[in-house]
Amino acid sequence: MLNLSKFLKPIRININNVLLDPNNPRFSELGEELIVVPEARYADEKVQANTFEKMKDDSFDVNELKDTIKTIGFLPVDRIIVKKWNSKNENDKYIVVEGNRRISALKWLIELHQIGKENFTPEQLQNFSQLDCLLLDDKLAPASAFLILPGLRHVSGVKEWGPYQKAKAIFVLRKSGMSPQDSAQSLGLSTRTANQAYRCYLGLEQMKADEEFGEFAEPQMYSYFEEALKRPNVKKWLGWDDSKEQFINLSNINEFFSWMVSTENNSPKLPEAKSVRELAQFLDDENAFKIFRSPEGSISRALAKYETDHPEDWYPKILIATDALKSLTPDMLRNMDEKELEALNQLRNRVDLVLDDRNKLKK
Repeated sequence: MLNLSKFLKPIRININNVLLDPNNPRFSELGEELIVVPEARYADEKVQANTFEKMKDDSFDVNELKDTIKTIGFLPVDRIIVKKWNSKNENDKYIVVEGNRRISALKWLIELHQIGKENFTPEQLQNFSQLDCLLLDDKLAPASAFLILPGLRHVSGVKEWGPYQKAKAIFVLRKSGMSPQDSAQSLGLSTRTANQAYRCYLGLEQMKADEEFGEFAEPQMYSYFEEALKRPNVKKWLGWDDSKEQFINLSNINEFFSWMVSTENNSPKLPEAKSVRELAQFLDDENAFKIFRSPEGSISRALAKYETDHPEDWYPKILIATDALKSLTPDMLRNMDEKELEALNQLRNRVDLVLDDRNKLKK
């Protein structure tokens, strides 16, 4: 077993002595030709400036990380890993092995302070610039360490919170008195995303508080409310009210709760969260919605009715799908992967289900 811990030791470094890695593998995501920069040139002012600008690209989310650090400070929960810069001219410089995003975010905040766009206290600036890191002994450590250490974080990865966990954190922060903007930034989210998560969490909490359906409310049902609040007609039908922070059409919201749970004799009318997307398609159609709400109603039956009454909405798509199937050559069929075969099977099953429902409706 490879024990990398013996090649790492704690060290405190000023951020001015930390060099971003101009050969960062992340830059392959920018779609440009990668030209390897010799290590001897890492400290060149223009090399570092160019690397810094690349790290600001939206795809790396450094701006969101910057806002988070600005709001709650830099918390070295995972220490930045560096190695000594092996230059004959400089002996106090270090290259980032793992932590280029965090270093970029900290340098960005310091830069904004220096040009007057931000105003930080001496304590904040010290927090941003005096860093407790881990120094990798690159003379003794195996070459694989430079793949394993970043890989632990970005491949196997620090496990990301699920949507419900993020929403609960937003709820707790806001109820503690933090503003919507600050609570969002503290978790690295946009205010809009955080506000939507907050509403979804409150929707699930409303279900938990319901006398009839509260016992069925589980974190996995969070996605139902996420889908419902994304669909303007569903959101309106349920009567979401931002000022009251709840759904106010009690009759409709209780019916919605009932569609999410199983009864002794019936499966849920909305068997999964994405079923809410299909509900949104026919919610405003009186005939299709009536079929769905009936005791024997289902999503597939309601959609069949809706599509029969609105052929212009689905018929061209059927023709496009038919043409796509006609275009499949023998070679393409032989070389299909599992994902593509599964898509075809799902399409076949859906067609069979729709035709079966149509036959039932005609009886």
